[in-house]
Amino acid sequence: METVTIPKERYERLKERAELADDALLQLKMGLEDLRHGRVSRI
Repeated sequence: METVTIPKERYERLKERAELADDALLQLKMGLEDLRHGRVSRI
């Protein structure tokens, strides 16, 4: 494994983006489960 040094500010931004991506995937998964179980209505 290789070690890479980056500024702390960059690390914090990457960490925040990873959390947002995880949240988006969770929301997508929940939305697809709602569709599969028929819990979606048209507006």
